[in-house]
Amino acid sequence: MRSLAMASVAVLVGCGQQMMTVDAGPPELLCDPAVTTPVTLSATVQAQIFDKQCKSCHNAFDASNGDYSDAARTAAAVAKSSKVAPGLKVVEANSLSRSVLWLKLNARKGPAGESLGGVMPPGGALPADQQKLVKDWICTGAQ
Repeated sequence: MRSLAMASVAVLVGCGQQMMTVDAGPPELLCDPAVTTPVTLSATVQAQIFDKQCKSCHNAFDASNGDYSDAARTAAAVAKSSKVAPGLKVVEANSLSRSVLWLKLNARKGPAGESLGGVMPPGGALPADQQKLVKDWICTGAQ
């Protein structure tokens, strides 16, 4: 009888785990739960992404769409409300589907179907390794 009870508990636990891992959307909008070490803006993302891909256009000379010329300015820019999608932030920590930056990097519409403008960077998507870095930064708190 005891082994039957233990088997029942194992089945219930297994079912519960399976139900908790059901995908809630397309993979590019889901955070990877295996990434637990925070990816930081100043130590990684600024140097590898914003400095190389963004600051030539998004800088102090034309900050109308955000100034990404150094980590402090990037942090201030991404914390703001989006101009193209009112009600959303440029980066919403821990939420890819509500981060306009991430949606633009992936040429996606906003959560309510709103147009966010063209893909960033202009001319094509970031390489997969750079996209993963931005994704992990957003998903681990965007600090």
